[in-house]
Amino acid sequence: MVQAKLVKAGKTDSMNCAQIFAQFDPPIEMGTHEEMQGTQKGYQAEHILPCSAMHESGRSGPKFGECGDYRTSAALTWMASDGQSAGQEHKLLTDPMREFSQKNALAGRNATRDEWMDEYEKATKKALRNGEKRRKLKDPSLDRDSLIDKAAKCIRILAEQSFDEIGITAKTKLRNSWDPTKEQAAAHKAAEAAKQAAAKAAKKAASGKLA
Repeated sequence: MVQAKLVKAGKTDSMNCAQIFAQFDPPIEMGTHEEMQGTQKGYQAEHILPCSAMHESGRSGPKFGECGDYRTSAALTWMASDGQSAGQEHKLLTDPMREFSQKNALAGRNATRDEWMDEYEKATKKALRNGEKRRKLKDPSLDRDSLIDKAAKCIRILAEQSFDEIGITAKTKLRNSWDPTKEQAAAHKAAEAAKQAAAKAAKKAASGKLA
């Protein structure tokens, strides 16, 4: 397990990821989807990066790009408070992933695993800080924000290790699991048109000054 340092009662303690996870109540638990799903009432085995980003369509079937060895059931997950209603950890993780996917799709690009993990780490911090099922700390003298930051980093590192083992590297491009909405597509089109018009006007104005 990766080592991490926390500040406690004015001194620095060394903790590994398992020790960091254990400081939460309920503790953060990780494992493959087939191992974890259904093991904790009110929580769901949350795939670290949407499993649909590794498939051509949906959560199963042909794999996208260089994700050939990925298996949804064997992918690493962590137990997040379930439900897609406001305030649940699961929703606080899903919404930023959807927004990131739609943003990439509008830009006509596929982000790398590393870029996805950047967004997922930020979403994990938000979910642990703001989730309605607020996890308590077993040791109240620990700094909550510091502990959450370390936990999110641990989740990322362990997920990246599991991806590396199946050949999904930091530079592997993943599928955009969510398409932009009609409203997003229209707004993007309007923004691009306005940008082009502004560039054309600026070019015309510059040409007039040179004449």
